[in-house]
Amino acid sequence: MKREILTLAAAAVLLLLLFLSFGHINKTTKPTVVWYTVFKYTDGLIEKAAKYKPDIVIISVFAEDDIVPLNGSDPARLKYLVDRLHEMNIKVYYSYSVFSRSMYEEIKNSNLPIEQYLHVSGYAKYLRENDPEKYHQLFDYYLERGLNPEEIPRVERKPVDGFYVEVGHYSMIDPLYKPYRDFIVSVINETIAIAKPDGLAFDHMRFFTFDEGYNKDIRDFILQNSNFDIENFTPKPMFQLNAGGWSKEDKMYYDSRAKVIDYASLEIIGKFPYKKMVTTMGMIDPARSNGQYVELQGKHADALLLMAYDKDPAEVGKNVKDTREKSGRDVILGISLLANETAKENIKAGLDNGASGIYLLGYNFGEDVHAYLLEIRGINANNSNT
Repeated sequence: MKREILTLAAAAVLLLLLFLSFGHINKTTKPTVVWYTVFKYTDGLIEKAAKYKPDIVIISVFAEDDIVPLNGSDPARLKYLVDRLHEMNIKVYYSYSVFSRSMYEEIKNSNLPIEQYLHVSGYAKYLRENDPEKYHQLFDYYLERGLNPEEIPRVERKPVDGFYVEVGHYSMIDPLYKPYRDFIVSVINETIAIAKPDGLAFDHMRFFTFDEGYNKDIRDFILQNSNFDIENFTPKPMFQLNAGGWSKEDKMYYDSRAKVIDYASLEIIGKFPYKKMVTTMGMIDPARSNGQYVELQGKHADALLLMAYDKDPAEVGKNVKDTREKSGRDVILGISLLANETAKENIKAGLDNGASGIYLLGYNFGEDVHAYLLEIRGINANNSNT
């Protein structure tokens, strides 16, 4: 009897070791590979997907520089892409830029003052007064859904002497403006009706500069929910705080702004019973302090898409580890072409620190990166699934 008990115990230990080993192999050698692309940049997508076999393709159907969904293109193109990818057993997620909507390149190339016309409301007003035909071409979509584009409020800023942050590419829409949130919900419903996706992804749910958020409704929301009056507070840039230390008021300011974003985001994404991914900048300041707290994002997402632009693999690994621990969610590590020269090292660092997948921002990486992702998943590149 004693020998039988010992034999059973040894067998149980062996099974446990095999289970743990199998789990480790799946986690480290079979990562999920995700591609991100904007709908208007999908030329060659099907051919490359057949060759390099991503598990998921995220198509941004309402990108931050789209005034209308699909950039105004034929919905049949989206259905074609989804059907072809599904034929290859590749899942498709639709991505939406939520609180950023701008025509940066067009405004810049038109030599118009960026501060005045970058925001969707300013651009709508300009077109109505100067190019009525284009105004109706772009903004009838809004008007038909009961939203006057000129009334969409931008996020007001309180520039701090010595620390002015230029407007740049993004233009922030007031997240507490409910008619716009309702509009985004309509956009999502209409796009998923074209061809059913396997999940949804959400981007640009944050403030873009440290001195944003001084709208009256944002001030009232923070006063009511955090008992903190941001109107009487002069914010400090995050890099200054990281160097000199954070006061209680500094933390209250950034924490309260995160609650604004969390509240507004949930009212949109909580309406859809799909698998959800949410883009995050992770645990590294200053992005974290602009409303992307992974502790809050983890409540609403099945996985976080970590936009780690770092070229240092050690920093990438730390970011993945911290984001996983704080969010309690799977973390899919984003690899940007900006860090192409260290892409393979960053991928390894991410996977070694628990990333469940790799997220390529675009699919125009070199053959070596794609081959590496095939290799670590044990996929034969010559075994085409077209």
